[in-house]
Amino acid sequence: MTLDPHKIGVAVDCTVCGRRKPPIGRSVPMDTAGGYCDTHDCPGWQQEPRSGSLWPGESEADFGYPVGTVGTTQRTT
Repeated sequence: MTLDPHKIGVAVDCTVCGRRKPPIGRSVPMDTAGGYCDTHDCPGWQQEPRSGSLWPGESEADFGYPVGTVGTTQRTT
């Protein structure tokens, strides 16, 4: 299996609280936890736009596992 170095995570902002959504299943650094949409306290976490599995700027190849297309873009250069 080849991991795509051109599939890149993008920033996804919550339409309810206005804060950035962290990637699904990824830990948020403790010193920045209050700056992200909270998966337990904000109803917007479950709504569109949905977060993907990658941090903004991180590639599928960097992550080391295959990911879906949600919350990603294809880098062309």
